[in-house]
Order: sequence, then C-alpha cells, then structure tokens
Amino acid sequence: MNAPLLTSFAINIRTHRKAVLILMALLLVLGGLGASKSQVDNSLPVWQTTDSPEWLAYQQFLDRTQLTDPLIILIPEQIAWAQMSKINTSFTNLSAIGSCQATLVDTVQGEKATLFNIVPIPDASQSQLAGILDQVEPVLQSYKIDSYYLGGVWYLTKELDNLSGMATTVLFPVVLLVVTIVVFLLCRSATILILSCGLIPAVLLVGIMGFSGVKMNMVLLALPPLTLILGMAHAIHFCIKQWDAKETAASLFSRVAPPCILSGLTTALGFASLLFSSYGPVQQLGFWGAVGTLLSLGITFILVPVFVKPMQFSRKIVLPQHTSDFISRNRSKILITLALTLILAVVGIGRLQKGSLILEFFTDNSTVRTNYQNIEDAGIGLTPIEVDFFTRELSRDDLAPHLKQLAAEYKEITHFILSMDNQTTQVVSLAAKMLIPEFYLPNLKVERLTILIRTISSEETLAIADNIEAFFQNNVAASAMHYVTGSVPLYTSGQKQLFSSMLKSFSLAFLSISLLIGILLRSLKIGLIAMVPNLLPVVFVVAVMGWVNIPLSVATMTVASIIFGIVVDDTIHMLYGYQNQPKTMSASQRLDCVFKEVGSPIITTTLVTGTGFLAFLASPFIPLGHFGLLISLALWMALLCDFFVLPVLLLGGEKHV
Repeated sequence: MNAPLLTSFAINIRTHRKAVLILMALLLVLGGLGASKSQVDNSLPVWQTTDSPEWLAYQQFLDRTQLTDPLIILIPEQIAWAQMSKINTSFTNLSAIGSCQATLVDTVQGEKATLFNIVPIPDASQSQLAGILDQVEPVLQSYKIDSYYLGGVWYLTKELDNLSGMATTVLFPVVLLVVTIVVFLLCRSATILILSCGLIPAVLLVGIMGFSGVKMNMVLLALPPLTLILGMAHAIHFCIKQWDAKETAASLFSRVAPPCILSGLTTALGFASLLFSSYGPVQQLGFWGAVGTLLSLGITFILVPVFVKPMQFSRKIVLPQHTSDFISRNRSKILITLALTLILAVVGIGRLQKGSLILEFFTDNSTVRTNYQNIEDAGIGLTPIEVDFFTRELSRDDLAPHLKQLAAEYKEITHFILSMDNQTTQVVSLAAKMLIPEFYLPNLKVERLTILIRTISSEETLAIADNIEAFFQNNVAASAMHYVTGSVPLYTSGQKQLFSSMLKSFSLAFLSISLLIGILLRSLKIGLIAMVPNLLPVVFVVAVMGWVNIPLSVATMTVASIIFGIVVDDTIHMLYGYQNQPKTMSASQRLDCVFKEVGSPIITTTLVTGTGFLAFLASPFIPLGHFGLLISLALWMALLCDFFVLPVLLLGGEKHV
C-alpha cells in the first residue's frame, strides 16, 4: 500500500488534535442519543420473508379471521361467577383489548381454577401489548387476587425482549469494566485510547441503527460486541508493536495500517456478501456487520495517529524466541493433536441439538418459567397451531375421527378449539376440562381449528406442525394452500430458515474472504491456507456446544459473526507479516519475525476480549451467558489456530535443521 500517503494522512490529522476530540465527543453524544432510541424486537415479522407464500397466506388468514394470539391468565382457585363477570368486564374495558372470555377449569390434578382468555385488538402494537401486561396486575389486585399465572405467545416474546434488552444494557457495562481492568494491567498508558477505539464505534453503530429505526433482535445484538472487539484489536496492534529506534507516530501508522485496512475491508466485504441471502435477518446482519466493521476501522484510523505514543505499553507479552523452531520440531505432534481434536469435534457436532426450548432461555426460578410450568401442569397447552378450513366444507362430525387420531398420536395436544361459521366456539378437552357451555350443532361448518400443545422445543414443534399439515393433506383433501398456519409454526420455520441461511451464507463468506486474502496478498496458496484457521474455530465451538449440551439457537448462532470478524483479523495480520518478510529468509525465520511483530498484539487482544466476555456468564438471560462463554472460547481457539495450525501449514515441507 502507499506508505507516503498513509504517513501524510497521519501527519495532517495530528495537527488537528482539538478537532478530533470535538468530533469524537459529538459522535459519542449522537451515538448515545440514537442508542437511547434503540429497541429490541423479536416478534414474528422480524423472522419472516415478506414475500414467502406461508407469510402471505398467514396475512390473508389474519385479515379474514381478525385473529390475535391471546394472553392467558390462570388463577389457581375457583372464583364466584359474579366476581368473575366483574373481572372480565374490567379486562374488557382496558385499552387495546378486543375481547375477554372467562371460564372455570377442572385441572388435571382434579382442582378448580379460573381461566381468563384476553384477546388484544387486531394489529396491536408492541407498546400496546406491553401496556396490557402493565395493566393486568392492578386489575387483579383491585379484586384482592395475588396468585395468578400468565402465558401466551406474545407474552413470552415480550418477556424475551425485556430480558434480552435489560441483560444487554446491564451487563455490557460490566463487560466494559472487566475489559478496562485487563487493558489497564497490560497497556496502562494506552488504556483510554484502546477503549475509545472500541467503545465509540460500538456506541455509534447502535446510535445509527436507533436513528434509522432498526430494532435490535437476537441476531443483531451480536454486532455491538463485535464492533467493540474489532476496534480494540486494531488499536492494540498499533499500541503494542515493536518500535524502530527512530520511529514516529506517523511512520508507525504507515507501517501498521496496511494489514488493518486489509483486515477491515475483507471482513466488511465478507459481511456484505450476506446481503445476497434471500432471508431478511441475515441480510440485516450482513449490512450492519459491514457498517460496524468499517466504523471500527475508521474511528481507529482517526484516533491512533493523534494519540498513539511509542512504547506506551506497561507489560508486553512476548512469545519465546525461536517459537517457529519449537513448532517445526513438534509438527507431527501438532497435526496428531489436531486430528484427534477434529475427531472429538465430529462426535460433538453429532451430539448438537438443533432448535431450542424457548423457556430454557430463562433461569429455572424466573417468573416466566414459573408461569408456564403452573399453567401447563394444570393441563393447558400454551402453544397454538392453527389449521385453516375456510375453503373446505367440514362439520364437527366430519372432523371427529381425525381429531381422535391426532389426539392418540400426539400426547402433547391438550385441547382442540373449533371455530364455527356462526361465530361460536366448541372446545374438545384432552387434559384440563374447560367448563364452557356448549351448544352442539353437528352440521355447522368448521372454519378454523386451533390445536393447543404443550411448550416443547422449536424442532419438535415444527415437526408436529409439518406432520399435522401432511395429515390433513392426506386425509381431508390435497391442497396447494397450506392447512397449518399461525404464529408458532411461522416462528419455528423462520428459525429453521435462519439456521440454513446463515450456514450457507457464512460458508460462502468464509470462502470468499479466504480467496480475497489470497488475491490481496498475491498468493493463491496463502488464500487456501487462510481457510483452515478461519474455519477451525467455528468447528471447535460448534463441537463444544454439542459436548456441553448448548443447543443451536438463534442466540448461539450469532457467535459465528463474532468468530468471523476476529479470526479474519488475526489471520490477516499473521499472513501479511509473513508475506512482507524478505523472501531470502526461510519459512521458520519469516515466522519468527511475524511472531515478534504481531504475536504480542494478538495475545493481548485475546486476553482482553476473551476475559471480558466471560462476564456475560452472570446474565439471568441464559443465551447471553452462552454467548459470552462461546465467544471467549472462540477467541482462544482462534489464537491457538493462528499460533500453531497456521505456522505448520506455512512451514509446509520445510525440514527442521
């Protein structure tokens, strides 16, 4: 790259120190203002492709039925009809409530309970749904009812949003504190500079997303930590570097900047390649991942030339001399260890659970799990699967043998709710008996069937939904239109689509990144070699998930984006340094020079970020704890791959002397 141009840039920007300080302060303030507008949204539309046939059919279904998932309230006692009627009226009068139905229930334990089924108005906003939850407790307390349990699809989603948003807001400062302590211990005088290079772009990214109206979800929540890591990694490479005797800040910048530019651009292009995915959430991850990567690079390139000072680290971690000789002597052992580890990884991947039980995102003693456990233990399933019979002429008597067969096959089913063409509802109870007066008219047409099942994992739920679809296609009438619809089947199919889309997209991104490295470093061999350390940390982390029973969920899937960013950064610094050593040197000598140049920054970055993200283990939101643990493991695995596997590949057939 053009060293004089980089030197000139550094010299010019150093003359504008006050302007840089003012600019950074403004960016931080603007980022903070935008971040204050940021919201978390994991609702159904987030995970759907707007032009998919299933989603369009669901929209038509909603327009026709005006269906809204209800809020279920179970009171574990029998309430007198007069008081039940008053409570029902109070709920009906709340804002954003479409209807409310109360009934007595005989639980599977043989006890009496009272059930309220509160249906919001169609197309209720997230704030209106949150308002309903806020009003439930005051209403019940006004009738001196203290013991009750809540459940329902959107209730669970709102609690998921609240917990993930709160956990991130509370724990991110804790992570930052831990990172600050580690940076201070390792790079005392450079602490503020390194933290600024990570924190400012991370806050700015969230701010831009907030101003743009982009809501965070369980995929996008990975981007602020990624931006923080990349910014700090860039800064550490400048601050902890071997300095020549007459080195200046400008000359240092021109020397270290090229691999940082290559790293930032290739990572950004890798994220940008996700834009070619057909799935919206992956496209969003690609766009904002590229923006965060470029922000971390840009902010670092503005701050470093102005504030970096030679030899400002306090404790520099240096690799032993002749590390390459040690690796060369132990090449066989390293390869054997790698082979054994890969075998264990294959076994671990085979044990990996795909899909997750959403209740396991919450701690065992959480209010959400307590609510769901008590309602479903009473015999009321909280997961609805809708079956649309609008175009079919089916009566209850026609459906009766089919329902009997489904009930025998799926023990997870607790109720069938039949919505008739005269706007009445009939309930078939398989578990808790709902004491609803029923006017049995056998010839009424059934327009919609709601099947309530117990809350199980997403994969199991999707399997049941697919099997029910196949059942009605085979036993009622084959149809190009799907019978099964509803928010839950769409949630689970969206999650499955996310997995497959991210797997394909990231595989292509890793491949394109490695080839791009080869092109930029003018060596196809180097590009092919780069694929190995880029992929191995992902393989090892997925294997660990299998061994320790961490399921592949929306939250853990996002760890791939963190690995994607940091592994590419470390690998490029290693390979750029290797390629720019004199070709007259042997591979071992070139590696020793590389270890001397970039070994310390890579180790320091791993120590800082790997330790910091372990703080997420304290989160009450289980996926966030897994997120922190897996990122930390991935960072250390990336370090081992770059320091042992990559050198073995670069040494190739060179014989040790």
